[in-house]
Amino acid sequence: MADDVLERVRRCVGEVLARPVEEIGPDSRLMTDLGAESLDLVELMYVMEAEFQIHINREDLNLSAQLGIPDEEIHRGEVLTPQALALLRERHPHAQELLKEGITRRHLASLLTVREVARAVGERVAKGAAASAG
Repeated sequence: MADDVLERVRRCVGEVLARPVEEIGPDSRLMTDLGAESLDLVELMYVMEAEFQIHINREDLNLSAQLGIPDEEIHRGEVLTPQALALLRERHPHAQELLKEGITRRHLASLLTVREVARAVGERVAKGAAASAG
């Protein structure tokens, strides 16, 4: 199912950004590689909700929320903690140039990849299927 979700997410991204699906790879970063803006991400959420018949929260696409550590351990003020930076560097080896000391939370959106979106959507789909079965 994961490959199907990834392909459907790629099609949704292509629709929102008016780009051919062939230009959208799993590791394409929505903002830096594909040129998405914050309003495009909002539109993408709505398109994916319709495509997958699920509800997506902003937190589903929030990289800091996906780190699995309490919010107070992710940042001090707006600046990411060394622990959060280490986790992000591990998860995003392609983005080392961005993940430097002093990076703020608002910079995290530029790391969001198609694969990350597909993973979040897949989790939502699985939760919906489990709720329907239960």
